[in-house]
Amino acid sequence: MSEKNTNTEPEVPALVKKAPELLPLWDWWVKEGRSTVTMLAVAGLAVAAFYGIRGWLRGRDAAANAALVKMASPEANGAGLIETQEEAVNAYGSTKVGPKMRVVLAKSYFDEERYEDALKAYEALAKEAVSNPEIADIAQVGRAYALEGIASIEEKKEDQPAKYKAAQEAFEAYASNVANSNSYLLLDAKLGAARCKALAGDKEGAAKDFDALTNEAKDEAVKARIKRVADAAKRFKPRERASLFDAANAAAAQVTAPAKPDAPAKPEAKAPAKPATPAVKPEAKVPAAPVAPAKPEAPAPAPAKPAAK
Repeated sequence: MSEKNTNTEPEVPALVKKAPELLPLWDWWVKEGRSTVTMLAVAGLAVAAFYGIRGWLRGRDAAANAALVKMASPEANGAGLIETQEEAVNAYGSTKVGPKMRVVLAKSYFDEERYEDALKAYEALAKEAVSNPEIADIAQVGRAYALEGIASIEEKKEDQPAKYKAAQEAFEAYASNVANSNSYLLLDAKLGAARCKALAGDKEGAAKDFDALTNEAKDEAVKARIKRVADAAKRFKPRERASLFDAANAAAAQVTAPAKPDAPAKPEAKAPAKPATPAVKPEAKVPAAPVAPAKPEAPAPAPAKPAAK
């Protein structure tokens, strides 16, 4: 047991024995070479993984940009639009263009009168405004528009003023923020606040706000826009909401209503029948007189034949 070889160093290869000048290289390989090669292999794998992931991210960003362009395209409409946009947001929502994709989806919700979904989308975007300042304005004003849409479809008339008031406050909060004094959405917010004030019942106060905006405006196109919104707010009347049974009864009334004018058609059918009767009777009598004597005149020459014989 005492004679057992305890030396763990690898045996010198025959090539190194034949070439003693390779002994320093062999010693380096035994002491540091293997660990160095392993470290280089790991570093190579890390570099390859880095470039591979970066290439994958670039490809994913390119696909996300293409999806965003498709979502915002004017041709992007029709059935299944929102479902397609939702799939795109789920796939690329974590990319750099993800917030912009959610803005497009929120607008589609609003256009389809899905105001509750639009409100949730805009509120989520507002929370991301710190990291995405370019969408902060759209998120805040969009949220106010969604609140106005929710108020417009409220079935209980007594609850509409309070909901329009909430939308008005959302518009005013954005318009009163000094940081938004140069925003391109500032006029939209001021018009929205005045419009919601009128819809909530304070039409006199809204008229004063519209007049103030008109006096502040220097562009004739802006003045014309303010006038259109003011006139629309004056003429606005809340649309009536009827139940399903009321709608069915109204439809049935429209179907049966045209049957009433058909009643006078009966005397109209009899009226031409009366003159038709005497017209036929005299025609039958007039030809009867000449036709009767015409029959005996035809056989008059018959007796002349025996006289010739």
